[in-house]
Amino acid sequence: PELAPTEFVPLSPAELPLAPGTLVAIDTEFVALTHEVTRLDRRGREVLVKPSRQTLARVSVVRASGPLVGEPFIDSCIVPAEPVVDYLTRFSGLVPGDLDPAVSRHHITNMKDAYLKLRYLVDAGCVLIGHGLTKDFQMINIVVPKDQIMDTVDLFYIPGERKISLRFLAFALLGVTIQAHVHDSVEDARTALALFRRYEQLVAAGSFHDTLTNLYREGHRLGWVVPGDDNNK
Repeated sequence: PELAPTEFVPLSPAELPLAPGTLVAIDTEFVALTHEVTRLDRRGREVLVKPSRQTLARVSVVRASGPLVGEPFIDSCIVPAEPVVDYLTRFSGLVPGDLDPAVSRHHITNMKDAYLKLRYLVDAGCVLIGHGLTKDFQMINIVVPKDQIMDTVDLFYIPGERKISLRFLAFALLGVTIQAHVHDSVEDARTALALFRRYEQLVAAGSFHDTLTNLYREGHRLGWVVPGDDNNK
């Protein structure tokens, strides 16, 4: 299955300027510019020598409040500066042509424009909600103050345990199945937002700790696999 064509509603004059503390939800996708390098060790096991070099290929940012809550105001694919050797479709949802201005059905921009839009959100003091954001920001090479990051991978985490995938959190806490056929950064950003709101509800009700304990118990019981589907990455 292919991604749906990009549709987003840019911020209106009434929504600008963004006030410090404004919540937005974000998700990013990457493609590979080089292949990873591996070798076999003495026991015949494959060992990673050099990871693939990846670049930002899609960024989606959705509103966290207001009449258009959940609607993206940024959803762009980025033209790569170098040839893509692997679209990492299983994880990115992107396929050949998606980053080509001549044939792509998506809004296309360049890396500088995408970076400046993200930089504006950070400099405006927005709080960015998402899943696995620390690694994403490192790959984009953008510095975001810790108090402006609300990462669901850390909110629903018990130290010493494994980090839980967005897909499993959505199943266990929201009762929905995401990424069933193709990854979509808008869907993932909306899911992270819903999980953050769920977190707020649980904390307010005083039931967060028990819910988190039960979440890990259920995860171990299921082997962290969403029932009825073999796409659990």
